Amino acid sequence: MTDHDELHLQRALQALPREIQPERDLWPGIVHAIQHRELRAKGSPTVRRLALAASLLLVLASSLYYGLRQPGISPERVALEAMIAELQSHHQSSKQTLLVQYRDQPAAYEDWQHQMQELEDAEDAIYRALRQDPDNRELLGILRQVQDKQIRLIDAVFSPRLNSI
Repeated sequence: MTDHDELHLQRALQALPREIQPERDLWPGIVHAIQHRELRAKGSPTVRRLALAASLLLVLASSLYYGLRQPGISPERVALEAMIAELQSHHQSSKQTLLVQYRDQPAAYEDWQHQMQELEDAEDAIYRALRQDPDNRELLGILRQVQDKQIRLIDAVFSPRLNSI
């Protein structure tokens, strides 16, 4: 903006009136709005109770309707989840026992934890696949191989001389 434009704008602002009178008296409308708002806020106790009861009934009916539409968990699915949990628990226990056994020995390789993380990620992916296809024997075999590699990695990292013999 140039100085000339700014000067022109300042003059136009100074020429405007300082106050503008409304065309009609606004106070009756303001008073009316305040009174009706107070009446609407109070409401009838009967109407409030009916609205509350209707809301609760709607929530109850919705939860029953959608709750009944959810498929139940089959006994086979429960057995599968139990088997997977047992496999995970047993393997985790074996790994922890081995790590405790080697806790005082220095690691022979520095990046072994990265390698272990990759194997654990693969193991998790196999568990997810097993949940989708529980009858897949190949997945169980691959899972066993990945778990064995984890155990062998721990042995190789903490006891490298024994593995070279």
